[in-house]
Amino acid sequence: MRYAKIIDVARCAPSGDNCQPWRFGVEEGHIRLYNLPEKDTSLFNYKQRASLVAHGALLENLLIAASTFGYRTKFSYFPDGANSNCVAIVELEVAPPTEEPLYPYITSRSTNRHPYRKQPLTAIESASLINAAKSIGAGNIFLGENEVKKTTLAEVVGINDQLVFENIHLHSFLFEHIRWTDEEAQLKKDGLDIKTLELSPIDACAFRLFKNYSLLSKLKRFGVTKIVANNAKKLSYSASAIGLITMPDRNPDNYLNAGRVLQRTWLEATRLGLSFQLMTGITFLMEQVHEGITENLSPDNLELINKAYSKIGSIYDINNETLAVMFRVGHSEPPSRRSLRLPTEQYVESSPR
Repeated sequence: MRYAKIIDVARCAPSGDNCQPWRFGVEEGHIRLYNLPEKDTSLFNYKQRASLVAHGALLENLLIAASTFGYRTKFSYFPDGANSNCVAIVELEVAPPTEEPLYPYITSRSTNRHPYRKQPLTAIESASLINAAKSIGAGNIFLGENEVKKTTLAEVVGINDQLVFENIHLHSFLFEHIRWTDEEAQLKKDGLDIKTLELSPIDACAFRLFKNYSLLSKLKRFGVTKIVANNAKKLSYSASAIGLITMPDRNPDNYLNAGRVLQRTWLEATRLGLSFQLMTGITFLMEQVHEGITENLSPDNLELINKAYSKIGSIYDINNETLAVMFRVGHSEPPSRRSLRLPTEQYVESSPR
């Protein structure tokens, strides 16, 4: 298969609950990247924005890999129009291979959900992450490293997790994508291997109980979902920094750009030996609510979402920015397990749609 090596590397990109919502159309001289809307039907994925971020990350992988393997690239977004599932086309021309410093880290990049060590970033680490993000030339990145900013953003992460366990749609989507055994993870090669969640034995038992939404709803009266939120807050606060990536507006192109910025930052973090976790569902809900779309969100959900937005607004001037991505970065032990990917050939179509 032509460009197989490039695609094999490009597919090592993050996506919501590891849904891998992409396909490649390959022809002589170019690769088309297609979104598959049916792969990620989460409430977080309003207007496919979460998937577009994932595609942006994959595109960044593809561009780095193509340069490494000896191709000059030229790309454009939505070549068939904004309503098409073809989100990008990459033209490839044979050229001398280029040594890409971040290429070795594409396949080793991973989500790390361990508690971090509360060890501050060095000035060099902070500058390296910011410069990696800025190299894309789109959007802005903010690193919350001081106590006030970390505490505030950690509270936002707590709200995110509380919403996941209080909203039936978010809850159902999450638990549909948990792979509970090694055998299931190996068979499906998508979703979230339970071991990637880095749960303690007690938390693992509770998590299995929480699969029952009816039971969880009853336990909510006793503050269980607030305990979940508090645990998520503590976990996030252990990071060296909690970061935000913003874009000028909600144009689909900018969500692709946000994915490219995210991936570049994540690869640089991996190069520096830092741990990284994407925590971005809440940002999509905020933007959705600001557009007046509140379907499938209860009044309590809306109150939490608006509270989270206000908290971010208290430390950053975001009035003219679109909140695209949120993450934490820091120092910790390596992850116990990494998410699997479907075989490369399952992503590729013989001819474009």
